[in-house]
This record gives sequence, structure tokens and C-alpha cells, in this order.
Amino acid sequence: MTFLLGNCRVTFSYFFFALIALLLLFDRSGIAAAGLAAAALHECGHLVVMRGLKCLPEEIRFNLYGVDIIRTSRPDHGYLRDAAVSLSGPAVNLAACLLPLIFRPAAGNFILANCALFLFNILPIEPLDGGQALYALLCMRWEPDVAARAVGVVSFLFLTPLSVAGFLALFRSPGNFALLLICIYLMFLLTFKKGKYD
Repeated sequence: MTFLLGNCRVTFSYFFFALIALLLLFDRSGIAAAGLAAAALHECGHLVVMRGLKCLPEEIRFNLYGVDIIRTSRPDHGYLRDAAVSLSGPAVNLAACLLPLIFRPAAGNFILANCALFLFNILPIEPLDGGQALYALLCMRWEPDVAARAVGVVSFLFLTPLSVAGFLALFRSPGNFALLLICIYLMFLLTFKKGKYD
């Protein structure tokens, strides 16, 4: 399903709706709903900062792997703005973690979901917001191809110990495969989104 919102093309994959339905259908704890709310806040953080910096996206895709906010025209915005846009999503999740602690300590799932999303997206791994921010900041000093290679190396350096920790957690506690699945997902993103900075 595709439609235009102003000058922005918005595309929804049927797999996206299927994934949302499955998450909500099998969730008994309420964590999936809290996670979806945290994800929505995260993407809204990106969009609000993009609007404030006058660098609105050309396309937004909702697919099986998440939400892709696409902006193909980089040169007139600058790398510092790119870094601000990349970090705005995790920043909103961090703020959403802290506010309920102050005003309403009972919102456990919501805090947990926002904290997890913040920690996940702030990692300096290429397809994630932390990796994109790192790339933009490195481009302020280095050529884009050198910055892209540096981000690839940093991504590998972070993913390797995380993957080892995931295997160890699985061996020590059978059934505890969450970290390993996250690492596999990140490797998948790193492989199939390779070249997004070219």
C-alpha cells in the first residue's frame, strides 16, 4: 500500500501489518504493545527533528525489518544535521525511559521497551542510528568512503563480542537466545544494508 503525504511517499508492506498482528496476538504480558509505542515514539523523534531542520524525508517505508526513513539529497543539509537526525530517535526513547520514572513509576513495560530501544539503536553499528550518526560525524573530518570503512570496522568490533556473549548466554541458560537473535538480526542488517552510505 502506497500513498503520498505532501511530497513524501509512504509505503506499507503487508508483512509489516502481519508482524504487528502476530506480536499483539501472542503478547500476554503487554510488552509488545509497549515496544510498538516505543518504536512509534522513536520514529516520531526522527521526523520532528527532520521537520525542525527543514530536511523532510522523500520516502518512508514500513516493512518487515522496521521503518526506513529515506532522504536521498544529503549535500544541502550537512553531516552535523544528519547526526542530529540519527540521534533524535534514541534521544526520545531515553527521555521516555526517564519521564515515567519521575512521574509514574508503575509504567514498567513502557520504561523497559524504551530503554531497550535506546540501547539497541545507540550502538555504533552501521544500519542503526548510532552507526549512522558515527558515519556523519566521521565525514566531517574524513572522506565519505574512509568514514564508511571505519564504521564497518567499528560495527564488526561491536558485533563480535556481542555475538560471543549471545552464544555464552545460550549455552549457560538453554532457551535464553534473545541476545543471539539480536546479533543475528544486526549481522543481517549489516550485510543487506551494506553500501547505504555510497
